[in-house]
Amino acid sequence: MKKGIWVIMFLVILFLGDRLIGWFFQQQITKSQFRYSRMYRGEGEADILIVGNSRGLNFYQPTVEKATGLKTFSLCYYSMPCEIATVLTQDYLDKYPNVKTVLAEITMVEMSDDKLLPGFTTYIPYSERIDSVLKNNVKETWNYAHFSHVYRFNNEVFQRAMYYRSKLDDDWYFDHTITPDLIEQAAHRSVEFKVPEKHVANIKRLADYCRAKNINLQLVIAPFFPGYTVKRLDVLKQQVETATGYPVHDYSHAVTDTLSFTDYLHANLKGGAAIVNIMVKDGVLPVANKQVANNR
Repeated sequence: MKKGIWVIMFLVILFLGDRLIGWFFQQQITKSQFRYSRMYRGEGEADILIVGNSRGLNFYQPTVEKATGLKTFSLCYYSMPCEIATVLTQDYLDKYPNVKTVLAEITMVEMSDDKLLPGFTTYIPYSERIDSVLKNNVKETWNYAHFSHVYRFNNEVFQRAMYYRSKLDDDWYFDHTITPDLIEQAAHRSVEFKVPEKHVANIKRLADYCRAKNINLQLVIAPFFPGYTVKRLDVLKQQVETATGYPVHDYSHAVTDTLSFTDYLHANLKGGAAIVNIMVKDGVLPVANKQVANNR
């Protein structure tokens, strides 16, 4: 009898400890300056929303704001899962319906990493859509996260949010120059895109939501290193255009200066500024007024 009581007491203490520690961690997330925390907290109002994976970080927020005279907000994350990018965008548009333009870098269709999905358990309490994505795609993780609140924070996304606990992440970027060895090897390197249908479908849902909200959507392909071969990039472009009904602005070869890149996939600050200026001139990025446009 006594043994049974002690077991029950232990389980109660374990449950209460899990909920208390989980509550404490959740408070840190709520107060964090990380992008998703600010968005769900109501501090994400912007004119231009940037969506993508790490290649979306090429569109460096301070550079975009200087070039356009408009405020930006970025949902980009390394290897961003397409499913999460879509629901984050939907959540953002619901919360901030006055955004002028959504700029989406579409190689997240190819470079989406489902292994990152469990990391977004951290943001389950803020989004029914995120909760649903995790339930449908990583059911075991979803079960654990609902059973143990502490489990929700055993991931990279939580660590990133804590890193930005007290500082903004608007300057999250790649700012070094590709090495001479990589430059020399570029002509012999390549990647082949598979273009997963399920991720094309995710982009279609994102596009349909923007259309339903009457929000300007611009689909783009950010630059790749000159001489680096990306096979089936044309297939990605064609399938996304067909699925969404929107044109894709292909800037994959728009930056030819080899010193404007960090690696084969990412521009540095110099390259990022170059592509932002091109997008402004092409009208892909809006500007606050004619004076800003004339200064480009």
